[in-house]
Amino acid sequence: MKQRLKIIILLLLPFCSFAEEGFVISGKVTGIISGSVSIVPRSGDDLRNLPEKVRIVDGVFTFTGKIDHPQPVQLKISTKTLNIFLENTRYTVDCSFESLSGSQIKGSKANDEFQEFMASGQSNLDYLRAHPSSPLAPWMASMASFKKESILEAYSLLTEEGKKSVEGRELKRQIDIYEKTAAGKPMLDFKMNDPAGKPLSVKDLAGKIVVLDFWASWCAPCIGFIPKLREHYANYSNKGVAFVSVSVDENKEKWKEAMSFHPMEWKQVVAAGGFSDTEGVKPLFNIKGIPYLIIVDRHGNIAASLDGYHKEELGKVLEDLVNK
Repeated sequence: MKQRLKIIILLLLPFCSFAEEGFVISGKVTGIISGSVSIVPRSGDDLRNLPEKVRIVDGVFTFTGKIDHPQPVQLKISTKTLNIFLENTRYTVDCSFESLSGSQIKGSKANDEFQEFMASGQSNLDYLRAHPSSPLAPWMASMASFKKESILEAYSLLTEEGKKSVEGRELKRQIDIYEKTAAGKPMLDFKMNDPAGKPLSVKDLAGKIVVLDFWASWCAPCIGFIPKLREHYANYSNKGVAFVSVSVDENKEKWKEAMSFHPMEWKQVVAAGGFSDTEGVKPLFNIKGIPYLIIVDRHGNIAASLDGYHKEELGKVLEDLVNK
């Protein structure tokens, strides 16, 4: 009897270790004769090695793989695409094709909560406020992180374990950047060139108040903000304020074409790195979207950073600075 038990344990060990190392989705879906199961890659998904799709035979399949960290994915079973929260654990699905949905994927508390959230109509931040200890919390925090205020709140709501997650560490990295670029901190230098290819540095404008307007030819709100920026230029350019529109266009011809359609009387430059997530001004200042304004005081320190939600505050910031 003991020998038989040992054999059973040995046979089960590979399955136990695999469950810890990756995910297994075992399915029996009636109404499917053949087809396949796969993960549909989406923009923003952190899936480096997508598992190979597997065939469905008489409604039965076993889909396996491994992900770096828990996250929502689109799981395609035959012709249906399901939004599920995937982690490295064992799942089962046993239903008809007609009733097949994300909530039929059983075996994960995180996916159960994810399905409830999807049906609730709540915002990510509202859910996080109500469920800070949920296994979904780190992902919820990352989804609520478009504005600086929401990033700070989302991170503060995470448990210590949540702060150690992939998403928690990324939020902390962004918060560290905000601290380095907060009001009163020295302005960070970056590479930019004028239309003739001549380099320009914020340091070249030392002694002036500098308004850096980050924009792009493809950004409609940026184009829409030009008339307002022109008003500020008319009011403050003779009061020691230098205006610099910093394009994040990767296509310099598109940039120059946009300048010809929308003439701007102040300095025009293009930033190195475009609007890349990994280089240039976007990660340097943690810019989430454009238009984005950075105002530098006469001493070379950051006076304010204004995203698209706060750009209308530019006049007040400039009025305070010129009157100091």
